[in-house]
Amino acid sequence: MMEEKNFSFTTVVASFFIGGIVGAGLALFLAPKPGREIREELKETTEELREKARMAAEEARLKLITTKEELEEKAEEVKSALEEKTEEIKEELKEKAEEVVVKSKEVLEEKTATLREAIEAGKEAMEKEKERLLAKIKKEETA
Repeated sequence: MMEEKNFSFTTVVASFFIGGIVGAGLALFLAPKPGREIREELKETTEELREKARMAAEEARLKLITTKEELEEKAEEVKSALEEKTEEIKEELKEKAEEVVVKSKEVLEEKTATLREAIEAGKEAMEKEKERLLAKIKKEETA
């Protein structure tokens, strides 16, 4: 199984330069050419390495720009999704709160009605007791 490895831009550029230096050094020691030719080849190799490093830097810059744009896009999507979910939750909470208020009003009305009935029953019982006591007093007075 082959793994994909991501190297930083600095690592890639440093690798190019180190490879170029090692290659140039080996060329100096192993080439049976005169110094002028070696210097010319070394100059060309250096120029090639500079161009490769510049191209690698440009590719890395473009990749960073693309990655940044993708991240910004994803962040905006996540933000929108969060805002939408927040709005949904807010609406659900509002509905639940309204349901609680309605239910509370119903319970309050029920308890108020029960209390009124109890008060009315108490008044009737008191009135009956009052009449009974008045009748008893009249009966005792006439007796």
